[in-house]
Amino acid sequence: MMHGLWVQDQGMVDHLAQLVPLLHECASHVTEGSFEKADFSFKKIRMLTIADGPLQHLSKIIVDSLDHRLLSSIQGLYGALINPSDYFEKSTLPGCPAHNFFKLNPYLSTGFVTINRAIMEAMEDEKNFLEIKVKSNLCSILKLSHYNFKTLQGAIYVERSLMFNMVELQVVHIVDLSCSAAHPWQWLKLLDDFHGRPGGAPELYLTVLHDDNDFLAEMQSLLSKKAESLEVSFRFISVIGRLETLDFSNLRSTFQIKFGVAVAISCALQMHRLLLVDDNLSSTSIAQLQKMANFTQPKQMASSVCSPASTLNYLQTPSPRTPKLLARLLSAIRALKPNIMVIMEQDADHNALLFRDRFNEVLNYYAALFDCFHAVAAANPGRTDERLRVERMILREEIKNILVCEGVHRHERHERLDQWAMHMEESGFHNVQLSFSAIREGKENLLSFGLKNCQNKEDRGCLLLSWGSTNLYSISLRLCCTDRGMFQDDMLSSATSSPASSVYSPSPSPSNGSWVQELSHDQQSVRLIGLLYQCAAEVSAGSFDRANLCLEHITQLASLDAPHALQRLAAVFADALARKLLNLIPGLSRALLSSANSADAHLVPVARRHMFDVLPFLKLAYLTTNHAILEAMEGERFVHVVDFSGPAANPVQWIALFHAFRGRREGPPHLRITAVHDSKEFLANMAAVLSKEAEAFDIAFQFNAVEAKLDEMDFDALRHDLGVRSGEALAVSVVLQLHRLLAVDDGRRHAATGCLTPVQIIARSSPRSFGELLERELNTRLQLSPDASVVSSLSPHSPAAATAAHPTTSTPKLGSFLSAVRSLSPKIMVMTEQEANHNGGAFQERFDEALNYYASLFDCLQRSAAAAAERARVERVLLGEEIRGVVACEGAERTERHERARQWAARMEAAGMESVGLSYSGAMEARKLLQSCGWVGPYEVRHDAGGHGFFFCWHKRPLYAVTAWRPAASRRGHTRS
Repeated sequence: MMHGLWVQDQGMVDHLAQLVPLLHECASHVTEGSFEKADFSFKKIRMLTIADGPLQHLSKIIVDSLDHRLLSSIQGLYGALINPSDYFEKSTLPGCPAHNFFKLNPYLSTGFVTINRAIMEAMEDEKNFLEIKVKSNLCSILKLSHYNFKTLQGAIYVERSLMFNMVELQVVHIVDLSCSAAHPWQWLKLLDDFHGRPGGAPELYLTVLHDDNDFLAEMQSLLSKKAESLEVSFRFISVIGRLETLDFSNLRSTFQIKFGVAVAISCALQMHRLLLVDDNLSSTSIAQLQKMANFTQPKQMASSVCSPASTLNYLQTPSPRTPKLLARLLSAIRALKPNIMVIMEQDADHNALLFRDRFNEVLNYYAALFDCFHAVAAANPGRTDERLRVERMILREEIKNILVCEGVHRHERHERLDQWAMHMEESGFHNVQLSFSAIREGKENLLSFGLKNCQNKEDRGCLLLSWGSTNLYSISLRLCCTDRGMFQDDMLSSATSSPASSVYSPSPSPSNGSWVQELSHDQQSVRLIGLLYQCAAEVSAGSFDRANLCLEHITQLASLDAPHALQRLAAVFADALARKLLNLIPGLSRALLSSANSADAHLVPVARRHMFDVLPFLKLAYLTTNHAILEAMEGERFVHVVDFSGPAANPVQWIALFHAFRGRREGPPHLRITAVHDSKEFLANMAAVLSKEAEAFDIAFQFNAVEAKLDEMDFDALRHDLGVRSGEALAVSVVLQLHRLLAVDDGRRHAATGCLTPVQIIARSSPRSFGELLERELNTRLQLSPDASVVSSLSPHSPAAATAAHPTTSTPKLGSFLSAVRSLSPKIMVMTEQEANHNGGAFQERFDEALNYYASLFDCLQRSAAAAAERARVERVLLGEEIRGVVACEGAERTERHERARQWAARMEAAGMESVGLSYSGAMEARKLLQSCGWVGPYEVRHDAGGHGFFFCWHKRPLYAVTAWRPAASRRGHTRS
């Protein structure tokens, strides 16, 4: 609280001035491995990044990366945490991030324009050179006519060869090695440029290297259509792969390049990936260098750097000899004898030996880039979502790779223009100056964005693109050296590694997983289940080291991409257990696990739609809810349905209700539907769809949208917000949302007498270990956060234990909601909930229940007809978030508090509601749906013996329950409000 007040007293300018020094300070603590100091810095930075702005966004990502680096030495815990990027497939998201990156980045299109002009000029220069040589030779042939016939015949043969070369020059083969940075726009523009060339376009071949087959197919279709419209002879060649994994032994065959054709190589933002090496510096040596760097780091640096675009003064990394992988590629390209090779790279020194040097450069470089993207989005308000997506899914991954990874895992090894010049010269490529027209076209493209800080400047014949005074990208033109005797294969064997270290490499050594190979699949499954239960027990007991060891073993057996459901389930639960452990260190855990690092919000509705498509549960819930509403509204002429389902809402449910009402003997009523959802876009779409369907069914219909979340609504104003009118029969539907109102801050008594601090728990359970290190670092001063419950579930005095003892006690939010609903006198309220007890007071109890429950759901998905990508989205985005909510969260943050139907019945009755029997005909309708969709067998619909609910089962295990309620007769009003 004290720190929050401190932040509120500062102005925005002061915040920005404080952020950069704090980031430097935090980096120093991470380098030293000081958990206490780093944790304290994380907290202060988090308070300063609440506001919206480029530096704040960058700071969140950098703190996340520093957090990862600090944790990476704890292999089990770190390996169990799931990277948010694993929760989405970038190519399938609305607005692919790579495409968003191109639209937001003015430098990328500028690079493409400059590269295209350089290719055009290189082809034109070669053609002019051959034309001059042909004319010269013709004159020589005429002179030779005075000599003997053989001499004349030889001269004619040479001339024919030159003419053949001119014909072949009309065939231009371009190889695009830009991989993930490739974009059709570049080559669409080149087709236009060649088409407008005097003399017409050449026959054009384009080879594109990319690891996404769908991207290549789409690019081929676009370019082929364009070439056909321009009547340009064109052939597209796809090569699936990545630059760093390419077979360099025969590139001519791989790229399908014919001998004698003109060849151009284009590579944007990919060449640095070939600088990766498995560094051979010892851990001790690196640690000593890091300490030396801390002592020699200028003390005034942090305090003097306040501008995101200011230049940092530090020693440049000495450029090493060319790494083997890059040398091999350049040697293979040289064998192709290209007419030109154009390279675009980030102009930054992110390949430095020491972490602190890389950190300083990253902060300066990405501050300028974030500032640029914010300026572009500000000029185009519709691109704000695109900017957020690019920051989280592209730039965040780049920054994290630079700051967290080492050795062969660190592939974002950007270098400056002069460092690249050394690599290229050493590999047999000399620099050729870009022409004035190429630089001019690049400048014109940059100016078209209307951003005064976007600048370009010429440097020794190369082009530097900058934001203010910070260089961001470089473009250089290269030709093969004519004297290649000095570049032999022995250079490849002598090429040394570029400096770095593998001290913090998070991947365990291959030998650690050798025991896995010795186990059969069944043995691995049994071992995996045992490890999960053991790990949960260690987490519950606060045994940090033993839990960490369990996680390390689990991650060797489990994977999100594994073919078996149990392995994928275990990967998600291991992530949740690792997060539970991290809650012991509040600043560090919140920096690492903040909502900004979760899966993209656009994926949730996509995943929920997949779940609706491939599993019967939501369809059954909608069907039985509608059936109950239809029966309750018999004879009613004015019906008002309120849908509180929020994220689980689906217009399909109400379209089916239209059809059901249309079939009534007395005809459909005047129907009004009010939907509560936090997405304005979803509500607008739902209104349009339902209005159109109502018109088709000839039903008098009205739609009312309430933009809100159920758990954030003001229940005292519910009647007004919902627009409830007198004379209407009211029905309430809520699907998979009511449990969120059970969330309470049940961790307020963690500091009660007799409870241990997390450091004490860790230290007692794992002496002479990382726990002991933590105890020394934190000096027992770090207090347990209000949302961490390693202790709470063990303490008999905790509110959680009290809740377990008295399950009928209503939480404040749920009580307020039910009271408000009861005051509206609905004829029926139908609720669908998970049939599981995930709201137990003890952590171990919740874990056991969750593991069994979600094992059944993963099994359902495994046996469904879902495509692998659809199944993965449901498992990772939807069920994965639920599992983390049940296992990792506590207090008010634990909103996934599912309870069984009998527990809900006790709560509802205590709140003055009584059960409404669900008819047998509703159960029959549900069973017919299962049969019609081919879901009979393991799926089953059970009708409660007393007729009070429906249970949807998988192999006889109930997974979801539907129950219906209304105000109890003793509290029910005699007149409808």
